[in-house]
Amino acid sequence: MKFYLLSFFLFLICANTSSQTLPDNMYADTTHAPFLYGVASGDPLQNQLIIWTKVEVSKTQTEVEIFWEIAEDSSFKKSYQTGKVGTGVRLDYTLKVDVANLLPNTNYYYRFFTKDKQYSVIGLGKTLPVKEVSKFKLAVVSCSSVWSGYFNAFRQIAKREDIDFVIHLGDYAYDYPDKDELYRMPTPYPVDVSSLAEWRERHTYYLLDPDLRAARQNKTWIAVWDNHDVDCEAPGTTEEAINAFYEYLPIRVPNEQAPQNIYRKFSFGNLADLVMTDMFLFRGKEKYEAEKKSVWGNEQDAWIKEQLKSSKAIWKIIGNQEMMGSWLCEGAPKFLKLPGNGKYFDPGCWDGYPDDRARFYHFLDTNKINNTVVLTGDAHMSFITDLAQNPKDKKSYNPKTGKGAVGVELVGPSITRGNMDESGVPKAFMPLVQSMSKNLNPHHVWCQFSKHGYVTLEVTPERCKAEFWYMDILKKTDKQKLGKAYEVRKDANHWNHKPLRRKKD
Repeated sequence: MKFYLLSFFLFLICANTSSQTLPDNMYADTTHAPFLYGVASGDPLQNQLIIWTKVEVSKTQTEVEIFWEIAEDSSFKKSYQTGKVGTGVRLDYTLKVDVANLLPNTNYYYRFFTKDKQYSVIGLGKTLPVKEVSKFKLAVVSCSSVWSGYFNAFRQIAKREDIDFVIHLGDYAYDYPDKDELYRMPTPYPVDVSSLAEWRERHTYYLLDPDLRAARQNKTWIAVWDNHDVDCEAPGTTEEAINAFYEYLPIRVPNEQAPQNIYRKFSFGNLADLVMTDMFLFRGKEKYEAEKKSVWGNEQDAWIKEQLKSSKAIWKIIGNQEMMGSWLCEGAPKFLKLPGNGKYFDPGCWDGYPDDRARFYHFLDTNKINNTVVLTGDAHMSFITDLAQNPKDKKSYNPKTGKGAVGVELVGPSITRGNMDESGVPKAFMPLVQSMSKNLNPHHVWCQFSKHGYVTLEVTPERCKAEFWYMDILKKTDKQKLGKAYEVRKDANHWNHKPLRRKKD
């Protein structure tokens, strides 16, 4: 019997005799054993693409050699490349190949196989465009708790042929379940991760979800971590969490000497530059001048501003983990006992560093950097926001038109993690809560606090169009609903305050 088939049978025997019980819609891809956890592609360049998989073999085999192939057609005949790569216990049997010599703006099929011709599922990846680009579309996602509900949004993203790339803005794999959202729970109860082995187990568990596997298989990802991906509370776990994140996500290590520096840039020809940033590991740890703390840290801050200043593209898109624009609570009734410091709802995000935010807005304004679009996760709720330094000052910002803003931000909903709906706010009160928040924040063009899903951003030379797509998370479903759609026109630097399509929330 072939060694890998034997290894697979041993795996099944061990799985059946273990005490773990999996919830609904969680299972390995046994059809493509030993590649039980699917494939993925990511960090595209114009001529390169990362492809990823994990092989399940006997742990007594510390090293294993796997073959790969990539082509422009699913029969692997057109513009064909192949190779082999080693992996083993040191990488938790994950492997990545940085495939070079590819064509720009091209779809590629890829797969992995053993020397005995056992094949993985076929993945579909895409390279970035060059020169004149007329359009591309991103799916923007964040906060995907596997215990809070079904990954219906990932399944829809995998199916949609109009989506070119997925941007994951963090909280991809959670360090612990929220006790108020215990929906799809295995037994035994998941541990709060505190070691490299446990981080690897967590990532592996996530890949038992077929909808997540489908999104990784069918779309090319650009991802960054956030707090739940790289928990900093336990000493020494940050480095181990970073290690596991790089092992299990199809991304390059931008800086081998400083793997914590995950920030990097992607160019979509003359149409857009995407700058992926990391505030989580750097916020508040350095001062850019006396008594004033930096959000990005001085090195990253200088790098980001140089990318924006030197960009020749029409649109400058920033991948940002936590809310950049202010979320004001000053003036709210005190009996509500709202979170925050009386001025901001969440001082843990950019609102905790208003001086550095003002410095960044000033940089955009004085350098005449137009068409800045910030993509943000973390909040679990939906916002369309103008980036205005003094949003309540009508001399500097017009709340009816958006004039005076230096850029725009969209904050996407969570894939599954709880928001005000799960926190116990009655559904009947949700419109009132949203209206109150909007009244306190004239630069918030629109908000939605109770739904889950994803956002698409369609980028053209004339405009960026954001669409919010919502889905149920407490049952498996293919039904999705378009919530709201907004656009920002070239050189406007603010959202068009009239939605493109009105839907009753």
